[in-house]
Amino acid sequence: MSDVRPPRDSQRSRVYRAETPVGGGRLPHLDHCAAFVDEVVGSLWWAARFPEHGLADVPRLRPGQGARQAFYREDPGRPTITLPRRYRTTGVVLHELAHWALKNVHDLPVHGRTFTRLLLDATMEFGGAGRADRLAAGYTEHKVRVGKPARLGSDGRWYYDWDERLRLGRDKALTIRWGTDELATGVLVSRAHASATLRTADGTTIAIRERDIWSVRPA
Repeated sequence: MSDVRPPRDSQRSRVYRAETPVGGGRLPHLDHCAAFVDEVVGSLWWAARFPEHGLADVPRLRPGQGARQAFYREDPGRPTITLPRRYRTTGVVLHELAHWALKNVHDLPVHGRTFTRLLLDATMEFGGAGRADRLAAGYTEHKVRVGKPARLGSDGRWYYDWDERLRLGRDKALTIRWGTDELATGVLVSRAHASATLRTADGTTIAIRERDIWSVRPA
């Protein structure tokens, strides 16, 4: 586990309020939930975004008898998703799978812009345009911030967290990839003029057009 403490999860309650009216298809039994998990994680859509999280590693589903809510948890040996009966819907399962997909992203808020963008995209892909539109409307109503769309890297993978890391990255050491796989590491000193400017270890500065950036990682 990382020792990095995520920033304050300031959107958590607003995200829940935005999601509640959207609902999702009912999944009465854990077997139905497991089948939906396999459908999502086994899809080409998922593989193009989270190839490191495959079918062989999906979280174990728990019935959650007595639990007040659904939740994702990093348990010893294998992560788990707890799904009490009233929370067995496609919407809730997608929410918890999004937490699993971002389990190693310790430097961003748990329900921040990256999470909400991912959940919105997953809802569109696996719940349809109607549910995605209702979720987007809920985000607007409850003033939930949503990250910019994922960007396709030169490696064929779609990356989500570039936007939020740039927003939170001032004075932090970052590794940025852009274009046809150009790469630079340094401290983010500016985002003026639609460019991210890094100061490298040798003191030089590199200005990278933000429209060309597709991956941002902590250095």
